[in-house]
Amino acid sequence: MHGGMSQEERDRVMKKLRGGSVDLLVATDVAARGLDIAHLTHVINYEVPSAPKSYVHRIGRVGRAGREGVAITLAEPREHRLLKNIERLTKQKITVAPLPTVADLQTRRLELTRASVRESIVEGGMERFRVVVEALSDEFDLFDIALGAIKMGHEATLTGAEGDDQEIPVEKYVKEKKRPDNSYSPGKRGQSRTGGGVTRLFIGVGRSAGVRPKDLVGAITGESGIRGSQIGSIQISERFSLVEVSDHVADQVMQALRNGKIKGKKVKVRTDRIG
Repeated sequence: MHGGMSQEERDRVMKKLRGGSVDLLVATDVAARGLDIAHLTHVINYEVPSAPKSYVHRIGRVGRAGREGVAITLAEPREHRLLKNIERLTKQKITVAPLPTVADLQTRRLELTRASVRESIVEGGMERFRVVVEALSDEFDLFDIALGAIKMGHEATLTGAEGDDQEIPVEKYVKEKKRPDNSYSPGKRGQSRTGGGVTRLFIGVGRSAGVRPKDLVGAITGESGIRGSQIGSIQISERFSLVEVSDHVADQVMQALRNGKIKGKKVKVRTDRIG
């Protein structure tokens, strides 16, 4: 769900979600505001919102009208300061937990397999499989037969899970130098915060349209799907803005912004030479 969709497209998505034929909705900040889905239980923030109030709008999609919900935010160490801003606004402590390890993932999957097997036993209706067990029992121990069946069923659930045996690197938190809330700059021109070169984009909307740095960051990350760490300095003039993004995502960002809207308007987007 994003700002570039027509009302008919939005209604079609919401009908599927409310009807239960869709279990997961991916939405940008603006598109997610005002949504009220009774059976929604979790909101997962792909990044920490730069504005605390945006976080409140996001997680407000669950736990409405006395209901309960869970909000999970994926945050890099450098974004911990943004969590503190949210805590000050909401007057609530945010629990910071490490990413699960491969061992954690494997343990959880085994727990799900155990639960599935238990449910199958309780439901019954297994008599037609008795002939298979009896035939195998002439050759193997019953315990080994059970292990083989569970192994086969467990591995069947892992289809498409290739690569899940690789640990995600743990980054250490490095305290950042404080900078003004309305600034958005990587420090050095011509280099992104993730390293490497940057491309400066000309975006045909500026202060006269009420655009602020966080509006551009929200539009770029929401419409193109890139991370905030791939955005460099932002300069906003009266009628246009200049935004630096990592070289390898520049085309992706331009295409996404051309298909979307900023402040409800279609905008001109092109590359601008860095001087």
